[in-house]
Amino acid sequence: MSLPERQRLILKEVVDRYIRLRQPVSSRMILEDYGLSVSSATVRNDMNDLEHQGYIAKPYSSSGRVPTEKGYRFFVEWLLDLSELAKKERFDIVETFEAGVLDVGEAMRHAAFLLGSMTHCAAFVVPPRLEAACLERVVLAPMSDRMAFLVVVSDTGIVEQGLIPLESSTSEAEIEGMMRTINRTLRGARIEDVRKMATSEESSDGWYARPERQAIELIARLLETRVGPRVVIDGLLHLLDALKELVPEEALSRFSDLSRTIQDEDALPRALEEARAGRRGILVHVGDFPLPAFAKWSVVSCDYGPHGGALGVIAPVWMDYGRAMSAVAFVASRLEALLVGHAVPPAGKDTYDA
Repeated sequence: MSLPERQRLILKEVVDRYIRLRQPVSSRMILEDYGLSVSSATVRNDMNDLEHQGYIAKPYSSSGRVPTEKGYRFFVEWLLDLSELAKKERFDIVETFEAGVLDVGEAMRHAAFLLGSMTHCAAFVVPPRLEAACLERVVLAPMSDRMAFLVVVSDTGIVEQGLIPLESSTSEAEIEGMMRTINRTLRGARIEDVRKMATSEESSDGWYARPERQAIELIARLLETRVGPRVVIDGLLHLLDALKELVPEEALSRFSDLSRTIQDEDALPRALEEARAGRRGILVHVGDFPLPAFAKWSVVSCDYGPHGGALGVIAPVWMDYGRAMSAVAFVASRLEALLVGHAVPPAGKDTYDA
């Protein structure tokens, strides 16, 4: 932040007023609304300097100024450590997440809905990468002599659950033994490696005997049938409301381009991974997110948990950045606490109840 202190203050006030009122800001408005103890000529000169440096611009020659993308980015940096959600909203979020949500997919849908509702932006949640997750435990419960209920839990929460047919009649004691051995031996293994074990040609000597091999094959079979979304989107229609002041044709064009891009489930996660480049915490992209359809949009994102999970919001560049960053950071922390908290078993236990 190399700007003089007064110019920083004026720029912050121009962006803040424009976000709230969506009208070009004049030097007179700055003096009247914010009570700066300087002359109008001084404010005009500072605004001219800010315009020359590319932080603000005039939509037409006789108008006030509006923020540019560079101005929004400066404003975002200023807000990073300032904004917090109201206490009541925090309580509501905690209550929602602690209402028994455990399944990763359900937790993602809750998070996307909350973000969209709280910010009035389009919200997205990208799940952790399954191939990098580690096995925390399995729960295997007999349903009949040839059918079992299997739950696979990773270090990010439940990966999958479902009924699995057994190859032969298996007693409750055999199933409990398989579950205990798998949990003791494979805890911490990458789920992708566990899946590969089912088709390996290794010897079945030692613990890796027929019952355990059957259990590994059950896990692999369940994981192979898992078809989860690459990204969950909620609140997309909020963007139509945010664009209502634009010329209808331009608003529809922007919205349509964005919608088509988001419908490609690989595009957003891939671009998000490129944009974040392994960085942690809140990141804000103002018009520079690496997808052509996002050129007129801002993206606020945050990682959660291990293995590449991320969430965030999408809105026009005049979004309320303070609220968006605060909401994204808080929901990310709650989602991480929920998944990690459920994935870690009670201390001192190496067997699990169904």
